[in-house]
Amino acid sequence: MKCHYCNKNVSLPFKCPFCGEYFCGDHRLPENHACPELWKVKVRSVPPIEQEHRIDLNDKIEIPRRRPIEYPFRVPKEGWTSTTEVCHLAIGAVAVMAVGLSIMGYGFSWILRIIQNPISIFSSAFLFMFIFISHELAHKASAKHFGMWAEFRLSLFGIALTILSIISPLIKIISPGAVIISGAVDRKTIGKIAFAGPLMNMILASFLFVMAFQLPSSSSTIILLRGAALSAWMAAFNLIPIGIFDGAKILWWSKPAWAASFLISVALSIIIFLPW
Repeated sequence: MKCHYCNKNVSLPFKCPFCGEYFCGDHRLPENHACPELWKVKVRSVPPIEQEHRIDLNDKIEIPRRRPIEYPFRVPKEGWTSTTEVCHLAIGAVAVMAVGLSIMGYGFSWILRIIQNPISIFSSAFLFMFIFISHELAHKASAKHFGMWAEFRLSLFGIALTILSIISPLIKIISPGAVIISGAVDRKTIGKIAFAGPLMNMILASFLFVMAFQLPSSSSTIILLRGAALSAWMAAFNLIPIGIFDGAKILWWSKPAWAASFLISVALSIIIFLPW
């Protein structure tokens, strides 16, 4: 095919988008082949991204960037909690506290013990519930620290097992729900978030164990020692590196971190159980 302007033979001609004719490489532009439809050509405005990086070659001075566009709406900031999470936490806390009350006796004898000594029994149950909630909120706080969305949610199967544990004299399964996390994370972040729960339990166990010997009341000492033992046991149990336990995630992140935390939790459990 020949160039419509210079009659040069061209194997791969260029088609003008304005007049529709074919031209060689030297005359492909509208202004180089006297395009009759040149009036249709419009000067393309420089995109904002090019304006931001454009440099004056004569003065070697960078042109100031334009101010960012301000949109008429604002994205609402995510709060630390929500009404849904508060409801789920409240239901979970009541279920866990009921399990704590049922530990005080076999069958339904714990109901009679509540009538006989309500302050002591409810104090133990409240501490039982506080230890569980602290474990879950530690996961949540850690996830929030790393920029994740995290909220506690009940599990239908878990809350059913927890309710059954209230009437069961032997098996006590406390798992009404868990903190649900959403966001892009890596192995290290997952391990640290998982480690936050057992770490909180170990801190609580140590604090309650020390406080147990600072109070003159023998009943208060027993309540605090029970809470310390429960918290230490919960830390060691959750550090088992299988299934959905925290230990599996920590081991996946760092074997030394898992080994150290597991040994500390076991040693803490033994030390707290010795006075019993």
